[in-house]
Amino acid sequence: MKRFLFLAITLLLAAITFAQPAADRILGTYKAKFDKNDAKVKVFRHDGGYQMQICWLRVTHNPDGTLKTDAKNPDKGKRSTPMSEVVLVEHVTYENGIWKNGHIYDPKSGKTYKVELRLSDDNKLEVRGIVGPFHKSFYWTKIQ
Repeated sequence: MKRFLFLAITLLLAAITFAQPAADRILGTYKAKFDKNDAKVKVFRHDGGYQMQICWLRVTHNPDGTLKTDAKNPDKGKRSTPMSEVVLVEHVTYENGIWKNGHIYDPKSGKTYKVELRLSDDNKLEVRGIVGPFHKSFYWTKIQ
């Protein structure tokens, strides 16, 4: 009887784990690099899609001691946002194994590009910024 109960609980937990929608596999925290600065980026659900936001930076201050902020943001109201809180990706939705239809923001230039995200395995995320027929990919590693 104990074996049956253990087996039933194990199967139930496995079913719950695999029942997670495929789109939600992207959720979590990823290790990334921005302009030679180690960072962590959190992916979460937002407004019917997914959003990515910096949640940690190794270097949060400029050499002169001032806080690094989103100084090149075209929205003047966001220029005082600490770099450790900048939203990088907005409005991506899941379709056939790809998160797309959203935009990625480059805080270094203040520009926004189309974006596609792909999980190459459960721990490696390809982040692809797209301009016309050209693209540039970055690879982030899931840590949580």
